[in-house]
Amino acid sequence: AVATSPSQRPPRQLRDDNASCSRILHMQDTGRADWLCRGYGVGLRAAVAEQRENDAGEGQKFWVSRARRTPAAVRESTDVAQNVRELDSEDYDTEQLRLLDADECIIVNEKDEVLGHGSKKFCHLMENIAADKALHRAFSVFLFSKDGKLLLQKRSDDKILFPKRWTNTCCSHPLYNDDELDNPATDEAAGVKRAVVRKLEHELGIKVGSVPIEGIEYMTRIVYKAAVGEDDKWGEHEVDYILLAVADVTCDLNPNEVSEIKYISKEELPALLAQEEKGELLLSPWFKLVAQKWLPVWWDAMLENRIPDCKDTATIHIL
Repeated sequence: AVATSPSQRPPRQLRDDNASCSRILHMQDTGRADWLCRGYGVGLRAAVAEQRENDAGEGQKFWVSRARRTPAAVRESTDVAQNVRELDSEDYDTEQLRLLDADECIIVNEKDEVLGHGSKKFCHLMENIAADKALHRAFSVFLFSKDGKLLLQKRSDDKILFPKRWTNTCCSHPLYNDDELDNPATDEAAGVKRAVVRKLEHELGIKVGSVPIEGIEYMTRIVYKAAVGEDDKWGEHEVDYILLAVADVTCDLNPNEVSEIKYISKEELPALLAQEEKGELLLSPWFKLVAQKWLPVWWDAMLENRIPDCKDTATIHIL
């Protein structure tokens, strides 16, 4: 078979190519690939390989992730390699800055009706949040082991948004593309669930198929607003889809996203919340809201195999 370049391929084929890859390339001074994480089509891998060759003698750190894709267009893969350094800053991690520009979030109103899209950077700048321009879709997934324990992650120090916080298993955004845009919103939340699978692999290295999409339960939605306390430039204003799943998984952490993980039992949840109250650790604001309002009830439902009884997909809770 004759290979075609990503720019010649239809978006669906390009997405399938990307989904088949397994890691983001992390290049350090040694010029050795320490770990890989998914997201590359053939053309992007070629661009990365060329950039790696150029960087190998310069002792530079180089990160690349998936190119932004929207329903209207597929970004040229070489643009990612060329633009990484343009996003460099002394204040923030280079890869996290790149994702702020590359990820295209779904802008909605408080009824979760799609209004348009904006970069992750636009949606998380407090100036836009204060002007009510940046309400966007997000998701928070709570993954339980089969013996009933909840997998938590600690957000990496590299994160621009709420670093060093303990939070639920994975928290991110469905993107404005064919795979993840539910327009209008539906009880199935199929696009959001595809985003969950994508980010479980990106952040935690949980292989696709380990958490079957049909086993991800969409529980409800919340709207909340929060500022990043130590950096008042950034914040959150989200329609957050809350989802539960049960699976035993193997993790391979992406250190740019997650610094630690741990499992806790339901009985340990009050102590975790108490530690946050005492200032002994930090929790993400969305996790704290869900943990205080719904999590104990849902946990019981999960243990008793009656999660569907607790779903409330029709309500958007304004918190």
